[in-house]
Amino acid sequence: MVDITSNILKDIFSKKLNKAKEGIAKGLKTKSLKAIEDYKNSFKFELPSSKTTATPEPTSEPTPTPEADKWNLLKII
Repeated sequence: MVDITSNILKDIFSKKLNKAKEGIAKGLKTKSLKAIEDYKNSFKFELPSSKTTATPEPTSEPTPTPEADKWNLLKII
């Protein structure tokens, strides 16, 4: 008789323990997924609007230096 009651108690406790484990695992999973979503949402990137047009920068001729003039004279010769 003692074996039967101890087996019944073991069964009840193991079921409750398994339920508690599942509940804890589910709670942790939910919290983890929420933390991941919060982390991903913390990076807000705004794309530049397509209304703004890039204006090309004016190109200018480099100003010649005396050393550059020497090289130009050597190229001619």
